Amino acid sequence: PNNKTSVWFLSMANPKSHLFSLSFFSFLLLHFPTVSLAQTLFVFGDGLYDTGNKQIISSNRVDASFPPYGNTLGEATGRWSDGLIIPDYLAGFMNIPQIPPVLRSTSDFSHGANFAIADATVLGSPPETLTLSQQVMKFSENKNKWTIQARSEAIYLFYIGSNDYLNYAKNNPNPSADQKEAFVDRVITSIEAELKVIYGSGGRKFALQNLAPLGCLPAVKQASGNVQECVRLPSEMAALHNKKLLQLLVELSRELSGFQYSFYDFFSSIQNRVIKSKTYTFETGIAACCGTGSVNGSSCSTYNVCAHPEDYLFFDGKHLTQEGNLQAGHLMWGSDPVVIGPNNLRELLFLPLDSTFILADIQEAMAATRPRQIKIESIYDIKKIESEMETQWLYQVDKASSFLI
Repeated sequence: PNNKTSVWFLSMANPKSHLFSLSFFSFLLLHFPTVSLAQTLFVFGDGLYDTGNKQIISSNRVDASFPPYGNTLGEATGRWSDGLIIPDYLAGFMNIPQIPPVLRSTSDFSHGANFAIADATVLGSPPETLTLSQQVMKFSENKNKWTIQARSEAIYLFYIGSNDYLNYAKNNPNPSADQKEAFVDRVITSIEAELKVIYGSGGRKFALQNLAPLGCLPAVKQASGNVQECVRLPSEMAALHNKKLLQLLVELSRELSGFQYSFYDFFSSIQNRVIKSKTYTFETGIAACCGTGSVNGSSCSTYNVCAHPEDYLFFDGKHLTQEGNLQAGHLMWGSDPVVIGPNNLRELLFLPLDSTFILADIQEAMAATRPRQIKIESIYDIKKIESEMETQWLYQVDKASSFLI
């Protein structure tokens, strides 16, 4: 994006490129004492990141509190998966304990807190959940539990917006282009406001996972009545959101001193695994492991769960298996700029705070070692997205038989 606030770390053509990155950052650690590894992780989002907040806040039955959720771990933990989820793996990679749900008041919050909760939205006020604004408000109410230094060095992890667009698509089946853009703008404007609140509380390192192709979720496809192809509108809304979210981060990195970020292309990761599941070790990326219906898109219970969840990308109609979460976690932590940029999470940890004075030198050194640049912004040219999605949808129609379970 620019020399002032972020550096685009790019993979080199040879397989030792990551060794170069580690060596280069080791050099930084030796020469710039302000560089430090974050020991604190704050998590914001919906059911993809929820580690148990929903079961605490809800007066109704929460499915994730009962088997088969947690089967791979041996017990249900309030996570919407058969096992661990992305924030668990990232905490492990950071060498800190799993981050507890903020609503469990007896937990040890010395390494951060998880504010994510199932059914969360950016806009609106759904019952028995917390909107993004309410999650950030909860962070603000508790921020003094952590020192200013801990808050400034911490990683702030986000995944939210899916429920906004799924609800919008359900209630507005044929919106105009202007209507779609106006709604996405409302979501992005609200996210911007909350990022700035956290920045005002000392946050400097932000890790955002963009939205999945929502029309490819088993629950969405099954509800549409056509499981042979992804539903167009939810995926289009997610793609437009992802483009505008990246633009926002680039703008904030120019506007706010010391604002650093990592942007993970979860959209492409899921799309690839839906279409080419076996390439990524899954037997299927279409049907869920647990549930009823044509692609197991609803009503997950102990009576309809698969024997080997590691063979599935999706555990239920909307959430990933532990194996799916593990793969996403690895990509966020250490992948190259085609998947995540301008820094992966490991690199984001090493970036020094208030590091404007060395960024130009870092870019110059990196530029000397790479044959060419691939900027993640180019992935989010919306016309390119729409063209690629249309091609993939046509591919699915042509190859429909291979998608039947």
